[in-house]
Amino acid sequence: MANKIKEKRSSKIQSIMSKTEAMNEQEVRQLIQNGESSIVEFKSEDVHPVSLAEEIVAFANFEGGTILVGVEDDGKVAGCKRKGTEEFIINVCRNNVRPALIPVIERILVDDQVIYAVTIGKEESVCSTSKGLFFIRVGSTKQVPTQQELLRLFQRKNLLQFDETPVLKAGIESIDLNKVDSYLTKQGLSLLNQEEQYELINDLLNLSIIVDIDGKYYPALGAMLAFGKRPQHYYPSYTILCGAYGGDDVVSSVLREKELHGSLDELIEDAMAFLKFTVAQDHSLENDTHRKDTFRFPIEALREAVVNGVCHRDYTITGSAVRIFVFKNSVEIHSPGGLPNTLNLETMHYRQFTRNQMVASYLAGYGYMEKRGKGILKMQRLCEAAGITVKFSLFPDQSEFVVKFVDESRSNSQTG
Repeated sequence: MANKIKEKRSSKIQSIMSKTEAMNEQEVRQLIQNGESSIVEFKSEDVHPVSLAEEIVAFANFEGGTILVGVEDDGKVAGCKRKGTEEFIINVCRNNVRPALIPVIERILVDDQVIYAVTIGKEESVCSTSKGLFFIRVGSTKQVPTQQELLRLFQRKNLLQFDETPVLKAGIESIDLNKVDSYLTKQGLSLLNQEEQYELINDLLNLSIIVDIDGKYYPALGAMLAFGKRPQHYYPSYTILCGAYGGDDVVSSVLREKELHGSLDELIEDAMAFLKFTVAQDHSLENDTHRKDTFRFPIEALREAVVNGVCHRDYTITGSAVRIFVFKNSVEIHSPGGLPNTLNLETMHYRQFTRNQMVASYLAGYGYMEKRGKGILKMQRLCEAAGITVKFSLFPDQSEFVVKFVDESRSNSQTG
């Protein structure tokens, strides 16, 4: 019931943002009765312009929302009695918010009191106050985002490719130049000029492997992941945690556990080696003479899921690794972070958006993925042909994306 109310309120706000429908007294009463939330805020008439600007910024950086000016924090309708309230709100949106916003402002009578409903849309850019302060909406409150939250905010708005940011604790010596040459050979490109330092720096700059900041050179994060000698020295959580278990959950008997380190290609290859070692196989006789071993889960589908996890994980989330679980009748691959930008579980099969453009480019160059972004559909078709169910889900807090392969036939036979 609560979700339906929230959806209805959100739908109403969206309709107002598009200016197709105006709020009426009954709807405002309903908003007041439901109280402040992630999409509704109350403010009295004498709200300070700085405070109002901060609330507007928080909504703009979230999913949008409505501020009811003339309503006290406890929901009491005090109204707006001063002249020029609408002009005051407009001035705050234009002068106290960066970039300036144009809200939908409606004057509504509630109990013969004037209420101003100020509806803020979800902005394409990241907003701040005129003093350069950022805010996000968390429940019914505005909060100052942490550094990681702010990075993710810029990334979701497609204003920052996090994998292109410099690794300030590393230098050119942290890049394995032989690995770069091997990659260039696969691309049919000229090798690095390692004899002349000036030429080498130019080559690395042209390949976007290093970044020039005030005459100092630092590896880009994506390049560190692809060609770094020890990427986990700088980012300990950029690993893959693997576990194989005798039952259907992690509390069952442990068969094998391992933490994988290395560059992108090494992580993928080592993960596949772990899966091939631990995933059950079915045995049969071919032509009644030759033994044939078949993996219970299609290896190519598992590879797609591993590559997807490494490529599209949210690298702004520190402390979380890609995780692989091999159970008796299922395999799960968990990738830190939700879906990028405007993708959701329904549209991700047919739409393409890459959170980490540099990482995706390197993986495509290595031959691990196609640039067309058909990995999800490929997984589905491979599993369908093998009689395996593949499921995609998100943790409720959007902290992980999960691909789960299930052998339904064995699960059903055992439960039955």
